Amino acid sequence: MDLKVTRFGVTVGDIIYDQMAEQSVDTEFTLPDYCPDISRILKCRVKPRISSKSINGAQIGIDGVIYFTLIFADGENKINSYEYSMPFTKNVDVGDPAEYASVNVKAKQNYMNCRAVNPRKVDLHGAIGLFVKVTSKKTAQIISDIDDIEIQQKLGTANATIPMGASEKHLIVEDEIELGQGKPSIRSLIRCDARAVINDTKIISNKAVIKGELMVSALYCPDPDGRPQLLESTIPFSQIMDVDGITENCECDTSIEVISFDLKPRTGINGEVRNLMLESKLCVCATAFCNNEVPVLFDAFSTKYDADVVTEDVAFEKIISQINERYSCKKTLEFSENAIGTVVDLWCESQVGNVKKDNKNLVINGTVDICILAYDSDDMPVYYERPVEYEYNFELEKSPTIMKCEPQVEAIAASYTLFDSSRLETRIELNISASVFDVGKIPLVTEVTINENSPKKKSNDIALIIYYADSGENVWDIARKYNTSPKHICSINDIKGDNVTQDKMLLIPCV
Repeated sequence: MDLKVTRFGVTVGDIIYDQMAEQSVDTEFTLPDYCPDISRILKCRVKPRISSKSINGAQIGIDGVIYFTLIFADGENKINSYEYSMPFTKNVDVGDPAEYASVNVKAKQNYMNCRAVNPRKVDLHGAIGLFVKVTSKKTAQIISDIDDIEIQQKLGTANATIPMGASEKHLIVEDEIELGQGKPSIRSLIRCDARAVINDTKIISNKAVIKGELMVSALYCPDPDGRPQLLESTIPFSQIMDVDGITENCECDTSIEVISFDLKPRTGINGEVRNLMLESKLCVCATAFCNNEVPVLFDAFSTKYDADVVTEDVAFEKIISQINERYSCKKTLEFSENAIGTVVDLWCESQVGNVKKDNKNLVINGTVDICILAYDSDDMPVYYERPVEYEYNFELEKSPTIMKCEPQVEAIAASYTLFDSSRLETRIELNISASVFDVGKIPLVTEVTINENSPKKKSNDIALIIYYADSGENVWDIARKYNTSPKHICSINDIKGDNVTQDKMLLIPCV
């Protein structure tokens, strides 16, 4: 029997690949002539950045650059640095073709060994972790209605956040950063960092308007001589993005990443370097979601024939909270006596360790690595690194059944108080942004087949059956058991809802 079936396509994000690929590092470089000899390596900073990614069948192509910043002391115990970059290409086989999928790649250092082969040459050996996630749009064709009076249907709605569209755009930020009054001019740069955060996202006229900040910090050696100086600047930016299917009723999940960053000293008319020319490329991603009530069919049966009913667990995701706030934590660090005389620079690198729910609370645990460049009490340059654990709690509007959340945590500021040569208090400001989804799997009817060759047996001698129902019993289950209409049961027995509210005798009509 051909049924007149109304179908509804439910689109959900289906993760088809989520693994880490390793990019090995085995290289060396020689210092240029303008750099002094290496007396002692203080720190080799490793910053991998993804410049592009592409899809070709089941192959994901990843291009990037690994930036190495060697911070070292020379023979006069002065702090110097040199930056070396290594481009790389990595192909990842995801198993199945992913032409219509979105690809997200995060890169971080797995391990790195850095050693001076001689005062001019440095050897690097280690690996970078490329965390690749491929998400495709999967459409489940569920039945929302059957036009047949012989078919009893348990209809309803499911709340879902439907992915409407996604967009990725590169944004160029250029600016000229000037030294403040009283700051000595620049001889050379030691460390440069850029961190981007999104402060606000609005949906206007089918577009996403994104506003944020690029926070730049630079440690430099002054000219002609002296202790290194820190320069910080915040540059606002905005970006308008076209996102397919986005409306004012949608919500937008946004993320941002610095994929390239260049800071160059600019010599003025008088020969002094008091300006830095900034050029940075940011990758902005926006995904639109629309909250809908989707018509669904939970169950069905025929009162006339045997029927095969196929159900499928469909995962519905709903955004229950969006987070974009600052979180501060502090920690007192202990060192050996006379370990720190003067702090030259302090910066942080953050990472997320664990995301979980605790009743109605979202809990994010992670680590912030505190990096300290200093001179000890004997005026020797030293470098220390200390991990500081943090725990962030956010009260959700409701407790999710299954929670999905991939937060971005960025250490955007750090300050300190040096109590004495062995004790330092640090204060860290983190920017935390996240969309929290409640994921619920619901068994829904996807196919109904009526077997006309197998009619149900009926007794024409019985018009009503007496049934003693317990409080809380579901009317649909009773109707299915006795092959009758739930509406008829409710009408004859004056039942207003889906369940029997008290122990009572029911009259079950035989149809």
